[in-house]
Amino acid sequence: MGLQRRPPKTSGNQPPGLMSSGSTFSLISNNSRIQPALSLPLEMHALYYFADSVSTERHILGNGGPEYSPHVLRHWELAKPDSCLRLALEAYSHALIGRKRDVRPALCLSQRVYAKAVEEIQNAMSTISSDTIYQVILAMMLMGGYENIMYFARETAPLPPDAVGSRFWESVCHEKGAASLLSARRERGFAADTELDKAIRQKCLRIIILRGGAMPAWLEDGSDWGEEGHELELDSLIIRVLTLRHKSISFLRDMDNADPEIVNEVKSIAMEAYALDYDLASWPLGLAQDWRFQISRTRSQPSLNAVDFRANTPSHTYSSVGHAAIWNRYRALRLITNSIQKRAFFALKSLSDGSIVDANMQRCQVNINNLAVDLRYGVEFSLTSQAPARGAKATTFLDEPHPSIAALLAWPLTVAVSVDAVEPPEKTWLKGALKAVARSLGHTLLESVSDHGEFKF
Repeated sequence: MGLQRRPPKTSGNQPPGLMSSGSTFSLISNNSRIQPALSLPLEMHALYYFADSVSTERHILGNGGPEYSPHVLRHWELAKPDSCLRLALEAYSHALIGRKRDVRPALCLSQRVYAKAVEEIQNAMSTISSDTIYQVILAMMLMGGYENIMYFARETAPLPPDAVGSRFWESVCHEKGAASLLSARRERGFAADTELDKAIRQKCLRIIILRGGAMPAWLEDGSDWGEEGHELELDSLIIRVLTLRHKSISFLRDMDNADPEIVNEVKSIAMEAYALDYDLASWPLGLAQDWRFQISRTRSQPSLNAVDFRANTPSHTYSSVGHAAIWNRYRALRLITNSIQKRAFFALKSLSDGSIVDANMQRCQVNINNLAVDLRYGVEFSLTSQAPARGAKATTFLDEPHPSIAALLAWPLTVAVSVDAVEPPEKTWLKGALKAVARSLGHTLLESVSDHGEFKF
């Protein structure tokens, strides 16, 4: 182009600025077979990989469905080099890149750093302050995520079914600790980060629902944690679903052969589930227009292959992926409620008017069928709404979603594949979607949920 050529790079002639004092980056010689980017330390690769996994354009996600992970880097920058948050992110990011890219040294390093992070979290608890409390909370959440990624990492063979559940209970201990620190923050009068509080509290509520645990009283009122408007209305319904799930969990597995002594309890749960689903069904009626979704239908051309022919196929359109996430979680709540209700009525079948019980069971099944279909189309919208700049042109669940979008899909899909009454065609598709989400997140627990099932609703 008429410009003087750059001089060749030699050991004595290197570009200025790349070897500044204290730089983490190192320049390798030209005869190296390693690409320059790969010459960066493994720690840098892991950190960049994590940063990319939590970065999605705001216009794609919108303001709905808050998650805690986008807050990590902001607090990480304020943390000391040897802090529990720095160690926790190092352990998590190495586990993530190790699992996703099959980098064995990263997996080994993550296990060593994990032990240091847990020890440092324990030390930090004794000197907690307004400057460090969110760092400790986020470190605990990352440690919970680490457990989910490394679920089978230390096993030479798949865990037996009875051991799988126990490992899941271990993996939520960190989230329980983070939730307790939210209470401590309020009690000590430390300044609040409302958006982060909401994200961590909602994450904890979803975990409690999966476990069938009891509702901590100090987490119950969403208005105390920044929820308002439509979100607060839905939040109160989430609390009721959590309470119903906890009540039913003790006899859920044996509900089909309910003992006469618990008939009144079963009746109470059936009626509570009926009233709750009615209120859940009423929640969308008061939503503003920008919260609603649109349904469009594409008429497929007839095919000689009857399997390929899907006439009048619907699709959903939401104002953002975040709003779709809220709707998908809402559908998961109704799936839980209708599943519990159907099981309760089945237990009462031999003790009540059979025709009435059958009618109620059929109503629940119709609701479950419709909710599963809507959940599928809500998931499809999220998969196909990823930014083209990331090379993501997903048209089916076979495409791997960006991790920030996968995180929004994980919980509703986990619920859906755990509801026995979901019909096989939809369950098969939803399991496939959950596998794609698990691959995106490097989440071995979700893989096990899809393959073997961990929960029952």
